[in-house]
Amino acid sequence: MTRSHRSFRPMRRATGLLFALSLAFPVSAICGPGDWESPESIVHALYDVVSADAGAERDWDRFRALFLDGARMSIAVKSEVMTGIMAMDTEQLIAQTESAYANTGFHEIPLVTRVEQHDLMASVTSSFEVRLRLDDEQPLMRGINHFQLLNDGERWWIVSNVGVMETASSPLPQDLLPAGGKEAAR
Repeated sequence: MTRSHRSFRPMRRATGLLFALSLAFPVSAICGPGDWESPESIVHALYDVVSADAGAERDWDRFRALFLDGARMSIAVKSEVMTGIMAMDTEQLIAQTESAYANTGFHEIPLVTRVEQHDLMASVTSSFEVRLRLDDEQPLMRGINHFQLLNDGERWWIVSNVGVMETASSPLPQDLLPAGGKEAAR
């Protein structure tokens, strides 16, 4: 098994090296403050970094720093256009986002986030809505993301993300809607 800096790190040995590197290259140069400190913060950092107005540049280095090497993202799609599973790695998601939304904008906004954690493992279920512009009256679509996270003793990593989009026949569950939010599925 090949080991990379993001797939295995001895916890005690890495501490001194990471501290020294953090003095030379602050984490905030790559990630925002607190991006890795909790399951909620890393998921919300992901939403933050993929969201941008038309023509704005996203911080893809920050995005890459959220994921464990080899992380996968998959979404089940059922629509008039296509039905199936789209699966990609971080670089493929970057390319897809840039080609599809660079000129229109794209904002993935968390609605409700639930965390189940056992020691260094966490599962995060998060409902979200997508708007091309933050001031759009209605969301373009809504869905559910399910993240698998691991902590190496120093920080959280996204290992995988699977998602599904809301449909008229499969609306978001009530417990994943904001308080009072009962909007019809798109």
